[in-house]
Amino acid sequence: MPSYQNNQTGFVALFCLLLWFTPVEAQRTDSEEPLNLIGEETISDPVNVTPETDQEPVKETADGGKITGSNADLGALGAADNSLAKTSAAYAQVNLGRRKISEVGLAAIGVGDGNSTESGLDSMIWRGTSASDAVFLLEKAAVISYSQVLTNLSYRVVAKKSVPPSGANLVAGELVAARLAWLARAGRSHDLAVLVDQLPDLPRWASWKRWLVEHELIMRNDEVACGIVDAQVATTMEPFWHKANVICHAVKGNTVGARFAADILAANGVEDPVFFSLTNEMLTGVPAENIEPNMLDTMHIVLMDVVNRTIPLESLVVLPSQMAQSVVQLKFLGNDARLVSTFDGLSRGLIDHNQVSKLWRNAGPVDSDPQLALAQLDGKATALTSAVAWRAIDADTSPERLDRVVAAMEAEVADGNGLLMLPLYAELIEDEIADAYAAADLRLNEDGVAPRISMLLAIAKPDDVALIEGFTNNHDAVRAADLIKMIDQGQSQAAVISDLDLWSMLPVLKAAGAVMQDQDWLALIKDAAITKQPFISLSPTVLAAVTQASDNRRVAETILLTNWLLQTGPLESINPKDLAKLVIALRNIGQEDVAKALSKEILRAHLLVRFAAGVVNGTAS
Repeated sequence: MPSYQNNQTGFVALFCLLLWFTPVEAQRTDSEEPLNLIGEETISDPVNVTPETDQEPVKETADGGKITGSNADLGALGAADNSLAKTSAAYAQVNLGRRKISEVGLAAIGVGDGNSTESGLDSMIWRGTSASDAVFLLEKAAVISYSQVLTNLSYRVVAKKSVPPSGANLVAGELVAARLAWLARAGRSHDLAVLVDQLPDLPRWASWKRWLVEHELIMRNDEVACGIVDAQVATTMEPFWHKANVICHAVKGNTVGARFAADILAANGVEDPVFFSLTNEMLTGVPAENIEPNMLDTMHIVLMDVVNRTIPLESLVVLPSQMAQSVVQLKFLGNDARLVSTFDGLSRGLIDHNQVSKLWRNAGPVDSDPQLALAQLDGKATALTSAVAWRAIDADTSPERLDRVVAAMEAEVADGNGLLMLPLYAELIEDEIADAYAAADLRLNEDGVAPRISMLLAIAKPDDVALIEGFTNNHDAVRAADLIKMIDQGQSQAAVISDLDLWSMLPVLKAAGAVMQDQDWLALIKDAAITKQPFISLSPTVLAAVTQASDNRRVAETILLTNWLLQTGPLESINPKDLAKLVIALRNIGQEDVAKALSKEILRAHLLVRFAAGVVNGTAS
């Protein structure tokens, strides 16, 4: 068979003959059905995340993205994150050469209105930071840290349209490539699409344009995707664009044109058995056979969704991290694939907890025994075991349901997913205690679960005191709620801190503005034992860089450095004095709300460790 390269005449024929064909039959047979899988809500801005790990976004072994390295020096911080070259190999390869004046505006692309102020971020967030330093931070700093709120803020900094850092005209290409690679590692498909759409139509960005087409097809924005494809197929022989052209003809209803285009591809030596098998299924309705999950690529996943073919978990492993947000919108995911991709979206902060609970409840019938699901979760918490356990307990109607919530949260805290999963289990608790009989049992506390359940509710919703008032033995829960509320009240209470034995939190409380009134410390320690707590210290050099950046009001630089430091380890493991310096730095750059939110995260992390240890009224159960 003649090679693809030596048969360009076939493609010339394709360009001419496809003009004769008109739409015949729509191939997205589900096009009249609602595409929103989670009700009226849309995919949200980042809400809750856990630290990243070097993994595909939807592997079954995903564990919520725990950071495995805990070294605090600069080298360790850099090593814990993927390098630009590694993470962007498939989609962001660019040729770096002499800069042109026409590229000056390239560095200013972004999401939103550059003149607006959102989340305390105005258009001058890069003021005082050089473009070369910005590239360094984007390439080396963390994408996802142990702080949910800092990861969220970092997303906004990188994606936001703003005045470029100084000297951006000299390194415009590198700066934009670094931003794209950063957002790709974070899985921010929607923000990526906005940026890529603003890129000039030049060879250096061609791979990103291909990615944009795949993303828009997965999102079922066929008109947008096919508009890009139509412009490309007239000028290139590259197989990708002509494969995409086959799909575009099909989703437009032009089955004759799609079949002819596929035949031309095959005749010109393009070898892709999976593509042709799925294309045949799309055009004839005859199911493709022997589709091996390890032979798939992103275009194959697009085709599987077009033909309404169930996409198994194993197939999603081929998708790069930049598809993490896109994949949540795939309509024909298998049950396990839906569970894992949703957990991944939650851990990256791409969807919120309300959306997760809806998606998990709609992921097919629940066939797992809650006790078995708990045993699997306790043995090894992964994205799949976490999702399966939650669904099993959600469907559980037995009297042991709340005991299982406690056991599940203990396992999640032990595995580092406590803060991530807490709102989901708090939802189940509220659902259970809405029943009058269950509420009565908790008041009686016959099985001793009441103080544990009330503690979870207090940590999750400290402002909703009514939720825990009716619980027996709720003293610790009330104290926990009072501790978290100190951040907003601006005053620390010695009695509360003493009852919870969380004096180590004083630096964080003080940094957040919760000042303690005059205290006789000598009197306090007369009846108290001297205790030691092992904490990890943050990198002193990076910490000094954060302080320097905040003192000079370099907003974006401060935020990215802070997020970088917070990948060092779980919040409860970091020296509170170091964390207090980060809180102060955030307040210095006007991020008062974020500083308070970070402080609450730190308190919650410590309270969850106390919960997992079974401490009730100062005594381990």
